[in-house]
Amino acid sequence: MVALIRSLVRTAAFLTLVIGQLTALAQEDRAQPLRAQELWSSVGIQGRLPELFEDLLGKDTYKRFRLAGELGYRSADTFFAGRQVYTDLSARYKVNKHLNFVGEHRFAFRPDGPTRQRTGVMANLGTSWQRFDLGYRFNYQHNYRDFGEQREILRNKVSVEYNIRKFKLDPEVSVEFFTWLGHQGARYIGTRYSIGTEWNPSKPHSIGLKLVHDREYGVAWPTYRWIYSLSYTLNLRDI
Repeated sequence: MVALIRSLVRTAAFLTLVIGQLTALAQEDRAQPLRAQELWSSVGIQGRLPELFEDLLGKDTYKRFRLAGELGYRSADTFFAGRQVYTDLSARYKVNKHLNFVGEHRFAFRPDGPTRQRTGVMANLGTSWQRFDLGYRFNYQHNYRDFGEQREILRNKVSVEYNIRKFKLDPEVSVEFFTWLGHQGARYIGTRYSIGTEWNPSKPHSIGLKLVHDREYGVAWPTYRWIYSLSYTLNLRDI
């Protein structure tokens, strides 16, 4: 009887050790994020409202509005629609030199799934201090998806640009925080870091280069992505 009890104790101890090791390995695997590299590219255009709105809105109000459109490709997008070709349509209203509001709608055409849409309402704050341009953007984003999925997203972005004297490539760094407002309340789901610059070869043309790093949070197997971003924008007001 004593020998049987000792055998059961040894077996239980062995099973406990094995289960503990397997649990530790599973937790270690879950803690290791997936890593990927992606490419983003876009072509955009900016301009004023059609002139017929000047009499309707008044000259001062008319000058405060800007329209923009963008066509882009993303090999992946952790926080929205994955691999996609998208179009953005947006309108901006400038309150003063420090504050403006933007309304934006995106259509994302996905080869691996149905087209997705989202609508964003943004408030942008900006100011300058010495040779620094400081910016903050609040973005309320609604994704047109099923209940229980990530539909309502709050995005908070802080950016800093340094104006180098007599140099066209001013560096800019930013960090953006993503919060999902779901049925369980607010959940922090990711962070986006970026460093980049913008080059204006001539007044209406702008070329942007960025290195972006996305990190998912709040999931068992998060994905960390390094993203190479290239953009071109034509400003019709400067032609």
